[in-house]
Amino acid sequence: MRSYEALIAYHPEIGEAAIKDQIERVKQIIEGHGGEVTQVVEWGMRDLSYRIKKQRRAFYTVLVFKGDGATVAELERNLRIFEQVLRYMTTQIDPDRPPIELNRPRREAEDGDVGDGDYERREPRRRHDDLGLDDAGDVEVPDLS
Repeated sequence: MRSYEALIAYHPEIGEAAIKDQIERVKQIIEGHGGEVTQVVEWGMRDLSYRIKKQRRAFYTVLVFKGDGATVAELERNLRIFEQVLRYMTTQIDPDRPPIELNRPRREAEDGDVGDGDYERREPRRRHDDLGLDDAGDVEVPDLS
């Protein structure tokens, strides 16, 4: 059995209880076709990068599961039918990949990082073509009026 990850974006107005129902239905579909759900991560409400079915936001859920091609085909067939699903994407993943972390920090802060208020002011970056303007000095501009 191969490992897969399904990212599902649900309609934002269906409510928490309906989303829990939808997740359970997806789990039943996977398990009904010989698959095994290993992890469910709810990302919550997120902004969409563009409108989908007149919606600007969606409730995101990630399911990590093991199955075969028939399991994925049946899952995607059902996701196309569900009216509450705005978008979905199923990808095959490396089986040795560590589990998804829900709330991990984006990067570790180091001493001297911007954000603590104690940083040096830097000169703005200059483009190559700006260097020639400084060498010209004060040049009189003719009055064209």
